[in-house]
Amino acid sequence: MRKTTHPISADKREPSLETPPPTGFQPSPKMWVYLAIVVVMYASGLLYAAWHGLSFKSLYLYGLLQPPGITGEEARLADIPTPLSWNLLQVLWFIYLKGSAVLVELFQYWVVGMLIAGALIVFVSWERVKAKMGYGGFRANVMATGAGAVIPICSCGVVPVLAGMVEAGIPLGPTMAFLIAAPMLNIPTIFMTAGVLGWPMAVARTVATFGIALAVGHVLTQWQRRHRNPRKFLKIYITPKLSPEHQQFAFRFGLRAAQRPEGIRGEELGPGAEANLAILEEAGLAERVNGLWKLADGGNGRELGIQNVGACAVLPTGAGASLSFKQKLAETGRVGLRMFLQLNGYLVLAVMIAGAIKVLLPTNLITEWVGGTALNSVLIAAAIALLAYVCTYVEVPTAMALMSKGMGPGATLAYLLGGPGLSLPSIAMLAGVFRMRVLVLYVGVSFIGCVIAGWIYNLLV
Repeated sequence: MRKTTHPISADKREPSLETPPPTGFQPSPKMWVYLAIVVVMYASGLLYAAWHGLSFKSLYLYGLLQPPGITGEEARLADIPTPLSWNLLQVLWFIYLKGSAVLVELFQYWVVGMLIAGALIVFVSWERVKAKMGYGGFRANVMATGAGAVIPICSCGVVPVLAGMVEAGIPLGPTMAFLIAAPMLNIPTIFMTAGVLGWPMAVARTVATFGIALAVGHVLTQWQRRHRNPRKFLKIYITPKLSPEHQQFAFRFGLRAAQRPEGIRGEELGPGAEANLAILEEAGLAERVNGLWKLADGGNGRELGIQNVGACAVLPTGAGASLSFKQKLAETGRVGLRMFLQLNGYLVLAVMIAGAIKVLLPTNLITEWVGGTALNSVLIAAAIALLAYVCTYVEVPTAMALMSKGMGPGATLAYLLGGPGLSLPSIAMLAGVFRMRVLVLYVGVSFIGCVIAGWIYNLLV
């Protein structure tokens, strides 16, 4: 981010609200490298399919390198054979190829997700969301879980949407509840589960997903009540739009805080300053240390290559509130592009993990481990869900194929719950948004929830 100087720091004028300011964002060399890798991998998947006469339909729908003419449920699963050998270069080549195929399928959802995220940030009033939802709570978490069940966003596209939600001011608890529910539980997959595996499995999947989502949402709600600064939980953070009154207060605070880096007392800024400072803390702009208010340490500067650029560069301009609809659309594109460049490295990591899983984890080996109804089969199924790459809408026919080879009912439920949202590729992409404590909570509670749900289901059927 280049150093910028707002007019108020030069001649004490109030900030202009007429035109959008420059974002100050400059992609780092690393971001350009990851963008080049994405382009090369995408082209590789298409060229390989064209050169070998493979199906483009299966490539875009399922991320599979598949011969043409395959129909029915097999079309969701069939892939070219992977020659396992001690030839390391050959194995790496197939990991790259199958990762490229996954990228072709995932990329379209990735781009749409970025645009949705940009629209959330630009069009949603951060202050209204905070006033309406506070830090979340049971009702907000239930609503978010229900929204995840209704809105059919698959695991391929939910991560950028999630980033947009947290930056639009939606509390972390409901945001994470939505993250869990959207890929694990949406209406098309429920009906697919019922039609293929029966209504008892569909009902069990619904109940278990709500339980996992509400548990994670509750813990995060409590965390955010104690630590209001979102930078303690997030790696990327775009300063939200504030009302003109809060913008002016923010600039006044910024000037004072820049002159006194040791901190200032709220009463020095006049009546009602403490409430305004609390708003700035929730916006990630201020923090309270030992009773004194300071400009918030971004915390994520090293990850994004941001240097200390002074007070005015990190305070909001608030121009978004006065933009026309056309300007907001343009700003949506700019914000989406910025997030796209910031998260591409995690996209590359995710598809390479997916490629490695497809090459190194044969299906016949899986079926030997998850047969029967013993607890260990459920544990192994949950672990496989963590390791495997299963995009939403593909987990049901995959589970059906595994059940036909002996997978137990509880293990199947654990696999259905964990496969779409708890896979290593998804976790790799989430690592670009959340800090470690949030990731550990999400993975830990989800994994334990999958195991408990599978174990109980085995006892009931």
